[in-house]
Amino acid sequence: MTLWIGRGYKMKYDKPQNALRIGIFGAVLTLIGDMLIGAARFPDGANMLEGYFAIALEMPVWRPILGGMIGFLGISLEFLGLMAIYPLIREKMPRGGAFYKLSAYVYLAVAGGAVHLPCGTFMWIYQSVAEVAGVEAGYDIALKYLLYFLIPVAAVFMIFFIGSSIIQFIAFVSGKTPFPKWYCVFNLVIGTILINSLRKLGNTALINGIGTSNKSIGAIIMFTAFLVGWEKYVGKDGSK
Repeated sequence: MTLWIGRGYKMKYDKPQNALRIGIFGAVLTLIGDMLIGAARFPDGANMLEGYFAIALEMPVWRPILGGMIGFLGISLEFLGLMAIYPLIREKMPRGGAFYKLSAYVYLAVAGGAVHLPCGTFMWIYQSVAEVAGVEAGYDIALKYLLYFLIPVAAVFMIFFIGSSIIQFIAFVSGKTPFPKWYCVFNLVIGTILINSLRKLGNTALINGIGTSNKSIGAIIMFTAFLVGWEKYVGKDGSK
């Protein structure tokens, strides 16, 4: 199988499954980064934003820094897993496939360096400024960082993230790929929503870590499902 990464340029794999394996590895790295950032108990009654602000002051400073860096690397590798899915959509949904490919590039360019890494950065900023100038000043600067930088970029990312997931869902549920229609459930938005809903089970470090890792766990499940079913539904070399 050949994965077209851009006009006039392609990446070849002995087996298309290799791209999915790299994607799984990247998602596992992202999961580790997410757990470093979010695996902590929130104060009772705190909402999600308040919870992250609170744990930022309690955790060792290396955790958000390392978590952000590992997640940045992991998301960059997840890109290849997404590009393994792209040819399945492109054949019968060329316009949708084009948007999906564009979204994969946005994922590569934005999700790691402009979303995941800044999540760790905002926690580091809060803790660092609070140590020097007090908690109130640290909170004010960290909140402005979220409002002025992280949230606008995340909003752009979400447009492409949700849009590409909708296209992927339509392609699979309408039978326009070699996979059975029920494979539509293996979708990043669906996985993200379901896993994030586990936060309702309680306020523990593990549950909050899992909730923070909603996208990375969803990516692990999705890429694994495609890897397991690839030879059966698509063919050993993508030729079915």
